[in-house]
Amino acid sequence: MRRNKSKRPRGGISSPPGPKRSFSWPFAAGGAAAPIPTLDDLRAKFGPARTLGASEEIRLAADSALESSGAYSLMQHASQMGLGYGPGCGGQFLGYAALSALAQDGLVSACVETVADDLTRAWIELNRAGDEHIDDTEAEALTALEGDLKKFRLQEVFHRAASLTGWFGGCLIFIDTGAFGDALREPLNLDGVSAEMRPGALKGFRVVEPVNCFPGVYNCTDPLAPDYFKPRSWWVLSREVHASRFIHMAGNDPPLLLKPAYNFFGIPHAQILYDYIQHFQECRQATQRLLTKFSLTALKTDMQTAMAGGGTADLDERSRYFVRTRNNDGLMVIDNETEDLIKLETPLSGVTDIARQSLEFVAAVNRTPAVKLLGISPAGFNATGESDLRNYYDHIESRQEKLFRAGLDKVLNIIQLNRFGRIDPVINYEFRPLSEADESAVMTTQKLKADIDAVLLDRGVLSPEEVRQRIASDPDSGHNGIDPAELPPNPGADFPSPDDEDRAGAVYGGLSGLGGIV
Repeated sequence: MRRNKSKRPRGGISSPPGPKRSFSWPFAAGGAAAPIPTLDDLRAKFGPARTLGASEEIRLAADSALESSGAYSLMQHASQMGLGYGPGCGGQFLGYAALSALAQDGLVSACVETVADDLTRAWIELNRAGDEHIDDTEAEALTALEGDLKKFRLQEVFHRAASLTGWFGGCLIFIDTGAFGDALREPLNLDGVSAEMRPGALKGFRVVEPVNCFPGVYNCTDPLAPDYFKPRSWWVLSREVHASRFIHMAGNDPPLLLKPAYNFFGIPHAQILYDYIQHFQECRQATQRLLTKFSLTALKTDMQTAMAGGGTADLDERSRYFVRTRNNDGLMVIDNETEDLIKLETPLSGVTDIARQSLEFVAAVNRTPAVKLLGISPAGFNATGESDLRNYYDHIESRQEKLFRAGLDKVLNIIQLNRFGRIDPVINYEFRPLSEADESAVMTTQKLKADIDAVLLDRGVLSPEEVRQRIASDPDSGHNGIDPAELPPNPGADFPSPDDEDRAGAVYGGLSGLGGIV
């Protein structure tokens, strides 16, 4: 079969002209070895997605760029090393069409969206690193930048990016500065002197789904270079855009040999969940069938005539009569000599545990506690689920650092250039905690800290200024706005304590006895 260029389906796989042939991967069905795929086979399997709306020249250029970069030879080498895609050799990239279909599955959606919601629910808080106290001008600058975060809807943008990362393995966030045409091929200058990044020039941030983009040229020959296997540009439909104009989002980073197969994004979390969700769906359906058929009524009757070829008309009529008259309030009449009635029941003990365990496997792979994802209360050891939630929130904080930190650093620099025309390296941000301790726990902690401070003061380990410094820097102390340098007056300094009066009286009396010096 020859490829008809004029009738290629939109969104299909780009491959060089010529006859196509079917092929099988190593370890084909039955365990038999299969031929090592050729470059043509790999183009058919992993060829770049045809850019929608692009000309034939652009598509062939993308094919040529991928081939000259060595990606096909790397994938061929992977196949030669036994990284096939047959039974028992692991899965392969499902494709964006199949992953889009998975978005309609309620359980997959719950897993992906729960994590995306928590990644951006508390969002971030701007601050000035190392500055305990800021003046009015610095506070106004932070307030203005927080307003820009809301103006450009960055919380929604990163939530959308987190969702697409769960569905498809990653996405791109386009930095819209108003540039178009050939200017998009040029790097985005963030040194503060570019006319393109002048104050007020920023238009916004746009999320680009991975189905609409494909990597351009990338370095695959020098592993010591910083841009190794990092595309220098991306094709978005028919336009080439420099990589610096994007924030690259990717989760579950795949091994090097699989990067081209996953479009230089990560392994989709939905694809990782798919196998476990399939097992749960099969278990759920089998349980449902079992519930509808766990009880079976059997009528023992004369089967000799039917089995001897005499026809089943009489037997069918007898069965229909039995079904028609069967009722808990009725009376079933059977023949005393040739018929008997028995009831067969399948035990259901353990079925619930099996179905529940298969569902909990899904939650475990998603790294989400069942109480969070499914609303199932934990059982055993008087569990409350609090420790599970703490572990989950620790995992979310780790994901925020790996998935968001680099992109948010770039965003913070861009909105500073757009607002002030310069980048203040002291301005920083922190991810707000997802869980807050209750008031009683906070008060107990503060009481323990105060007791420790008192002991250290009495023993001369700390000075009052150092204690005030600690209190001023603790956001939960209730006194974090005080100035550590301004010590309060000692209200008892002018009035001696009772112990001091006793000691003073003793000294006075002693001196009087020595000759009335006083």
